[in-house]
Amino acid sequence: MPFNQITIIGTGLIGGSFGLAVKAAGFTGRIVGCDWPGVLERALSMGAIDAGVQDPVAAVQGSDLILLAIPVGAVIDLIERIGPIVSPGALITDTGSTKKEILDRARAVFGGNVGQRFLGGHPMAGKEHSGIEHADAEMLHNAVWFFVPQQPQDLKTENIKEYHELLERSGLRIMVMDAEQHDHLCGWTSHLPQMVATAMAGVLSDEFSGELPELHSIGSRGMKEITRTASSPYSMWRDIALTNAANLERALHALEQRLAHIRENLRSPGLREEFEQANRFAARKSEHAASVLVLPGWQNSGPLHWQTLWEKEFSTLRRVQQQEWDSPRCEDWVKRISEEVGRAPAPIVFAAHSLGCIALAHWVQAAPDQISKIKGALLVAPADADHLAPQIKGFSPVPLQALPFPSVVVASSNDSYLSNDRAREFARAWGSKFEDAGPAGHLNSESGLGDWPEGKRLIRNLMEGE
Repeated sequence: MPFNQITIIGTGLIGGSFGLAVKAAGFTGRIVGCDWPGVLERALSMGAIDAGVQDPVAAVQGSDLILLAIPVGAVIDLIERIGPIVSPGALITDTGSTKKEILDRARAVFGGNVGQRFLGGHPMAGKEHSGIEHADAEMLHNAVWFFVPQQPQDLKTENIKEYHELLERSGLRIMVMDAEQHDHLCGWTSHLPQMVATAMAGVLSDEFSGELPELHSIGSRGMKEITRTASSPYSMWRDIALTNAANLERALHALEQRLAHIRENLRSPGLREEFEQANRFAARKSEHAASVLVLPGWQNSGPLHWQTLWEKEFSTLRRVQQQEWDSPRCEDWVKRISEEVGRAPAPIVFAAHSLGCIALAHWVQAAPDQISKIKGALLVAPADADHLAPQIKGFSPVPLQALPFPSVVVASSNDSYLSNDRAREFARAWGSKFEDAGPAGHLNSESGLGDWPEGKRLIRNLMEGE
């Protein structure tokens, strides 16, 4: 049964972004916000909520879904306060960055009914600045939203299914993880980086206090990236540190040891080993930044084609297999793309060649409901279906509408299937960045590209959102 009313307690960065995102995804029910008067006024003016109520007890009345988007300590306290008065059919969930103590409190309040009443949650999204003024629906697009259930808990109940679907319609990716694993993961990948940013800002402040007032404007990119979250509020991180102290202590100790090892090896080959290990980690990060769907062209890509060589090298690549490669039907190719997009985890990047590029342009027109999963597309040597062999005439006319995601068109100056002028016309119409590959033919097996390092760079940039 669809939710009719949602209450968001805490309409700051996360709560406000959630309200904006579900509205953008088509939620037509009522959203009630609960916060301080000034915050509620701003959330109302931005359209993140439909009504503002300062008292949490009053704010949850009549709601089917209650989202606690407040610091961890406040979540723990509020579960006990509102739990007994919330409608038994309503789902309470949260956005807290640690989960074990929250789930423990929910279990103490709801007892044997906890699986029907409360679901732990945590969006892996944020900005360096908090507050409703920074709320943005796009911030949540393609972000992971953890479901952290009680053990055991049925995630197929009606209200949890409705919540799951609401988040997916809003462009989020759902991952299920138990509390212990979640707190360990976040301790190392989220809480440790925050402490590093805080420490780095403190060290720089001590070293250059009063001596270099323009440090922020002249500092390196590395300094700015590491200290980006240094302005995060203590009120939020105090609770995280208290409720995930054991994991954070282990992570900080490991980092201390690593830094000591680097310090001791500044003049030895040990430093090179540290950089090589870091480089391998960065390469794996690029590989897993997105799913890659490979779209070959007419007659498929052979064993020496760069698409095939990429598939052998990277486990995240999946070829969209067509039933008919030699006598292709546009509607069949578009249907197969839709099927594979439906199966692949978001975000998705396409690596398309020749007729595969044109099939993708048709798919964009045919499947607007799947576009939110797409992060980008590499479009290599798109075949000019309007002026080529009769076998691909069914792909004509080539759609010339702008693509609703970042894309790069790569074309050669001597491609017999695509003139350079026509390639540039495609790029302009699709809103794509244009890359001139020089005299390299159709950019296929015969072009002698091997595994095409330049193409790897382009697809990696799309995967990482650069």
